[in-house]
Amino acid sequence: MTRRDGPVRRALRMAAMGAGVTGSYLGYMAQSAFLSGDQRAVRLKRAHTRAARRMSDELQALRGPAMKLGQALSLQHGVLPDEMLAELATLQMRAPGMHPALVRAQFTGSMGREPEQVFRSFETTPFAAASLGQVHRATLKNGEPAAVKIQYPGIRDAIKNDFTWFRAISKPAQLSRHLPPDVMDELEAQILAECDYEREAKNIAFFRKGLAPLPFVELPVAHRAYSTDRVLTMSMVRGAHLDDFLARRPSQALRDRVGERLFELFYFQILELHALHADPHWGNYLFGSDGTIGLVDFGCVKYFQAPFVANMRKVFLYAGSRESAHFRQILEERYATSGTRLSRAAVRALARISVEFYGRVYPADPATDGIPFDFADDAVIRDYLRESTRVGRARATLPEYVFLGRAESGLYQTLHRLRARVHTSAIVRKYLR
Repeated sequence: MTRRDGPVRRALRMAAMGAGVTGSYLGYMAQSAFLSGDQRAVRLKRAHTRAARRMSDELQALRGPAMKLGQALSLQHGVLPDEMLAELATLQMRAPGMHPALVRAQFTGSMGREPEQVFRSFETTPFAAASLGQVHRATLKNGEPAAVKIQYPGIRDAIKNDFTWFRAISKPAQLSRHLPPDVMDELEAQILAECDYEREAKNIAFFRKGLAPLPFVELPVAHRAYSTDRVLTMSMVRGAHLDDFLARRPSQALRDRVGERLFELFYFQILELHALHADPHWGNYLFGSDGTIGLVDFGCVKYFQAPFVANMRKVFLYAGSRESAHFRQILEERYATSGTRLSRAAVRALARISVEFYGRVYPADPATDGIPFDFADDAVIRDYLRESTRVGRARATLPEYVFLGRAESGLYQTLHRLRARVHTSAIVRKYLR
């Protein structure tokens, strides 16, 4: 990030990116009528790749919320073309890093000491770079390997500038309540909170204690003595990223075990901790050959109020009719906590997703608990996105849904990639008791 990346310049770059993506397809559209079926397929793949590369390059350069959008898009298997997913996947871990001189300046400016004065060794080339900062390998004075996350300069201002632009271009959607202002506020507040590495260190400590009952989860240790609000030093976490894990051709039994554990981790966080690791892109998960799950990057954490979780407990595995007055009352109680009144369209959309998606993936009848749900089915992702879109169009979105829905979508996408078979209802029922 530089001083030249002001709000106007960033807005112009985003607009230019949109025009560039459109241009990637114009040549294909002009030629498609004169091509055979096979030729059209080849040219379309090339157009997808060009468009995605343009998006990836620009989003990497812009960092911040723009890059987070690209990371979210990279999870959309079954929705976006494979060529786009392959390009956008680079945003998860392999964005271009800062110049070594800038790394040193950022570290020294925050810590008050050079890296070599703090660590036995420090690599100026990052091994992971993402939307708000990048991560370097280091060795503590006692010989322990460590991961050092260093924030990009000017990232806080970039986030504020981006949201000023987002609010300006989305004004019609805000006025119509299709994108409520409080949802936009929630997004900005959470992403700005990710810039506070002292807060992230506290999140790590909270989750290390809270997730202790799940022995298959591994989390880093935050070394507070070597950290500030812009530098975070942590222990290393073992495991392979999803693509590498799948490249080893794990057995169906192992994929099912990992899938069940991911699923349990998700619902344990919501129902037991009332908090959620809400940055689900695959760069933040590490998988072991023994079925362990390493979880990193605790900048984006959503904490839920007790009344919201209590209401969700009433809805999960609801056995009655979704058309009943009782079910509507439960929904109205949830929305009343944020001062929102449900319209008839919103009630219909919420009842529909409860039947068409959740009722199928999470059968309420305990007699079915022994039957796993197969996430290999492509329809799972399509159905979830279709019904979630209906909820949004019905103006039934709450601030809590922003990161809850993001994490839930990431869960389903990962389970789909694993082709895992999961005892969904049995796991949820375990934490409803």
